[in-house]
Amino acid sequence: MKKFYSWVLAATLTCGAVNVYAQDNYTVTKISNPDRGEREVDGLMPGGDRENSYTWRLAMRGDEIYIATTRNIASALVNLYAPAFAASGISVDSFWSMIDVVTNGDIPRNDANEGANIISYNRKTGEFKVIYTGEKAVYYRMAVTFGDNVYFGSYSADPTVSQYILRLDKDGNFTKVFETMGSVSLRANCEYDGHLFFAGADDREVVDADDERIPTKMAVLRKSNEDDTVWERVADYKDFGDVAYDDIMSSWAGAPIWELASHDGYIYATAPSHAGFVIYKGHPAAKDEKANEYGWYWEEVAGLNNGINNPGLSDVVGGEPGTMRSLIGSVYEFKGKLYAYNFDHSFGGEASAFAGFLQQVAGKDVKASDYLFYMFNSLQNPQKVWCLNDETGKFEELKNFTKLMEGTTNEYIWRLGEYDGQLYIATMDAGIFYGYLTQLTNGNFFNMSQEEKYSKIGYITKAIQLLVDSKKGEIPEKIAKNLAAKLESLKTFLDQFVETERIDDNTIMVLINYSGMIQEIVSMIESSISNLPDADNAQSILEQARQAIQEIYNKIDTQGIAMYIYINNTVMINEWGFDMYRTSDGETFETITRNGFGDKYNYGCPSFLATEEGLYFGTCNPFYGGQLYLLTNNPELPEDATDIHITKADVENNPVFYTLSGQRLSGRPTLSGIYIQGNKKVFVK
Repeated sequence: MKKFYSWVLAATLTCGAVNVYAQDNYTVTKISNPDRGEREVDGLMPGGDRENSYTWRLAMRGDEIYIATTRNIASALVNLYAPAFAASGISVDSFWSMIDVVTNGDIPRNDANEGANIISYNRKTGEFKVIYTGEKAVYYRMAVTFGDNVYFGSYSADPTVSQYILRLDKDGNFTKVFETMGSVSLRANCEYDGHLFFAGADDREVVDADDERIPTKMAVLRKSNEDDTVWERVADYKDFGDVAYDDIMSSWAGAPIWELASHDGYIYATAPSHAGFVIYKGHPAAKDEKANEYGWYWEEVAGLNNGINNPGLSDVVGGEPGTMRSLIGSVYEFKGKLYAYNFDHSFGGEASAFAGFLQQVAGKDVKASDYLFYMFNSLQNPQKVWCLNDETGKFEELKNFTKLMEGTTNEYIWRLGEYDGQLYIATMDAGIFYGYLTQLTNGNFFNMSQEEKYSKIGYITKAIQLLVDSKKGEIPEKIAKNLAAKLESLKTFLDQFVETERIDDNTIMVLINYSGMIQEIVSMIESSISNLPDADNAQSILEQARQAIQEIYNKIDTQGIAMYIYINNTVMINEWGFDMYRTSDGETFETITRNGFGDKYNYGCPSFLATEEGLYFGTCNPFYGGQLYLLTNNPELPEDATDIHITKADVENNPVFYTLSGQRLSGRPTLSGIYIQGNKKVFVK
């Protein structure tokens, strides 16, 4: 019976774009644009939308699920970095053409003036609808239901833009109920003691004269239950010690307070730091506790000044200032236990690598080891989840989960969620980004279809032409003609290159072997010099040779080559696309996906929402658009379900319904549940 059951579920994967992922004990269904597959314009809205590419948070009220989205951060980053290259004569168009060469056009160019959308999904009708559009450069990173209202927290990397909390009331009206300057995001929230709390910054704070250097006015805010426009502080920058002075607070990557969670009578708050994330806990001060000016007591439980937990819960005592490891952390309560999990700043490593690569191409004296360091360092740091031991105050590592992360390209633990008694853990996998930088050696280019290869050639020739055109008037006519001839030769070469089916796997190893041989020659010469008499100036001649060879060797960045090999090999052996796991005890883990459900461009999963019909979750896909999925746990088969006969033709061709135990129905199901219809599993409400 089990074999038959598995076959029926596997049959759901056979036709068209894969939109149902079925196993014996659960089913995952793609809700948004289910007919779209990898590298097709996707997104939440019917017909596709590549711009609202991050489904940051989900909240529910009645039949509506509200999706807080972020517009395409990848394209926004390109626009952010493009002006920096203007000084070297690279126009914005030329810079984008280089991005197209590297990504084969995967990142859409975003010049839009509008902000991100808040989108609703009706669970009964299946309709997606844009219900709110933010101002230019404003995105949404939080959605939470409290009472009759839904609240959204904004995000923006533009320091001239205010951050705000947006309320959607029961009548469908949107109102800004709190607003502040000087914050990157108002994303952290939790419910505690019957109140809604948000955290980020509050520009109403009065800063001490000696503290004017703080990057932002950190704050934890409590909403009045009588008036939604009244938000009282329970903590400010003075409650967060040294971390309040870290300039990461005002960077586009950070947020003054990253996450809040209530646990064991406290609010736990995490904050980013260049020395590793920190965790604080606070509650209304008891008689024996020193209260702040708001009557609350706060203490650090993980960070620079904590004797129990190291900075960022790092393995390295004292943290690693200046690296990209464990800059950010989050907290989540599950079954009465508090869990912490970490982020590496992978975008910073990618930006450093790409900028260094471009500078090297432009002839700058830049070493690969300098610009690959952050990426290399981050990849060697497996992402982790810890559980707080309430008796000892120690965050204890879930070592079985760490093993799942070792040697992978996962750079965030992005979100934890709970459904049906199990803890779900989803990641951000940077493989797709790292793969662009190593594509000629990791096999990615040679695994492309012919169409994709020719597309890349088109981007390459366009980029070169744009660079040539941008230098018109500066380039002598003779050189311009020569460049044009070279361009034609390049096109011919690339046409032949497309036909190449594989690359020699030892290409890079040859480089490092050569560098090793050179060093061996230098050592041999040094040994010979000491053993030779100085007849006929033999020692002097050998010394000159040694110096010449040593100079060549010194110019070879062996450390950079070794870093590149490590990055390339890590990228090659990993599946790209976010991972998802679940556990009921923190000891054993079940793998749900390791490849973004068959779409390598689904590089992250930042949102979970448990409902009576299953677990909704959203993806981050800054290439072809964010997506919405639904996971449902399958009912166990009845003990007596052993004699069922259904042919493959029955399943594939007949528009009839079967139960999961294989029983054919006479018509449409009258009870809600999961059924097999045609070649799909469907949920009938």
